[in-house]
Amino acid sequence: MRHRSRAAIALPVLALSAALALSGCSSGGVQRELPGTAQSSSSVGPEGTDFSVQGRNVDLRITQAAVRLGTTGGAQLQMGVDNAGPVTEHLALAAVEGKVATLDGTANNAKSTAGVLIASGTTASFGAADGPKIVLTNGAALKVGGTVPVMLQFGIAGMVRIDVPVLN
Repeated sequence: MRHRSRAAIALPVLALSAALALSGCSSGGVQRELPGTAQSSSSVGPEGTDFSVQGRNVDLRITQAAVRLGTTGGAQLQMGVDNAGPVTEHLALAAVEGKVATLDGTANNAKSTAGVLIASGTTASFGAADGPKIVLTNGAALKVGGTVPVMLQFGIAGMVRIDVPVLN
């Protein structure tokens, strides 16, 4: 009789354990992509660098990324960032040639401790008159005609490294 009661208890406990394990796998929360499983593409044209990355909860396109030199020696990283993914994205950090740039938000692309907001289904036009800004601290050292390495750190998409042209 004792043997039967153990079996009678073990089967429901096993079923409950399996149900709990399976329900945890189907949670609706945001899940990050495993390293190396996202797909990306990059191309450089006369107006700047285009880059896209797609993965779980990520569909991000960067268009016409270029450093624009100002007449007074300043510089900005200009680009469009289109977030077609299902979740809000943030640009947390931008660096050009290893120097961290200053991020400034706007009413539509507010800056918080997470970075500059890029809501799902919207485009942030960095460097546009009414858009958020990425102001470089090393603009005077850059020369028109070359390319510079840019590192962008997004909250969901992660780190993006691209080379962009330096333009007037």
